[in-house]
Amino acid sequence: MKQLFLIILLLPITALADASSQFDTQFGLGLGTQYGGVAGLKYSIRGNSNSFYIGAGRADFFKSDDERYGLTLGWEKSLSEHHAIGVAVRTRTDPLDGAYIATTIDGQPAYMEAKGRYESFLAGTYTYHFKPSSEPGFLTGVSIGKTYSASNYRNEFLSGLDYGMHFGYQF
Repeated sequence: MKQLFLIILLLPITALADASSQFDTQFGLGLGTQYGGVAGLKYSIRGNSNSFYIGAGRADFFKSDDERYGLTLGWEKSLSEHHAIGVAVRTRTDPLDGAYIATTIDGQPAYMEAKGRYESFLAGTYTYHFKPSSEPGFLTGVSIGKTYSASNYRNEFLSGLDYGMHFGYQF
């Protein structure tokens, strides 16, 4: 029984070892949506013409004392050596510690402590690679999508479309 358990544990590792010869991995450093927010890192796994990536970074402009971080998951399909389209989902938190929201409880004015806010952004993306996408080099692009905001006092889609840009270097 222990041998069967050990084989089951090792099976995914051997599958990944075989798959590593079929896939190319790349790291990137940049600014914008694909990098988790404002500035961050991106790790990509690339197949024939598809690329899956995860980006993580700082989600604000380093202005406040509150540290805000974001995470992006995405997929891109290469249209040519330089052009790619895809889908990205970015999430970020916004700590609201010490803030109070005016509300009414049983018809009486009251204040409720605001908890942290969570935002998710679903977008279509376009990326332009200055060199062929399989080589190291600079890239830039845009994302257009919708943002959903959730907190302890309000859950809503924000009005209008949201736009984002990204600029980075992939190694």
